[in-house]
Amino acid sequence: MKIQTFYLGSLMTNCYLVWNDNKEAYLFDCGGENLGRVESFIKSNGLTLKYMIFTHGHGDHIAGLNRIKEIYPDVEVYIGKEEERFLVDNELSLMKYINGTNFEYNGDYTTMKDGDMIGEFRVIDTPGHTIGSKCFYNEENKILISGDTMFRRSFGRYDLPTSDGDMLFKSLKRLCTELPEDTKVYSAHSEPTTIGEEKVFLTMQGMI
Repeated sequence: MKIQTFYLGSLMTNCYLVWNDNKEAYLFDCGGENLGRVESFIKSNGLTLKYMIFTHGHGDHIAGLNRIKEIYPDVEVYIGKEEERFLVDNELSLMKYINGTNFEYNGDYTTMKDGDMIGEFRVIDTPGHTIGSKCFYNEENKILISGDTMFRRSFGRYDLPTSDGDMLFKSLKRLCTELPEDTKVYSAHSEPTTIGEEKVFLTMQGMI
């Protein structure tokens, strides 16, 4: 399994294109409509974009969704059940504050919950940054896509609509407890890290 990072949208969110040997591709988060490099990469590598998966519904993660569906109308869109309203509610998505624009998505999508499998990734509920934040774990390759839940030596904010600090710390503890320490973690706003490194960091901070 291979992974390529793209920096999309006004906050230059890390958006990850992941693909397998069958050239089936997953795009995790899509923070903006500046998709030229994404489109070119998919085409030049002969990939098929099958899954569009959102870690949560903030604007710097979903802003490119309508454009993605225009380019790849057959892509399967996934978002947490608790985050459905973020697709149409700019107060929840913070879109006006992040991009200065209104956003609404009325296309098709599938909701997901803890334990679901999306292709080769298992959904892990990690509420806290938002009520329906998810992480995605590929066991074979020990890859975790963590969104805004876990950063390198840091973690997501919990002072936003639907955020909850206690829930976030429980989610971080769950990741550090359940996943192998050599799992590589790809977050939305930092360089990659590992579960082991974050376990040490969070323990030193007295958070787990």
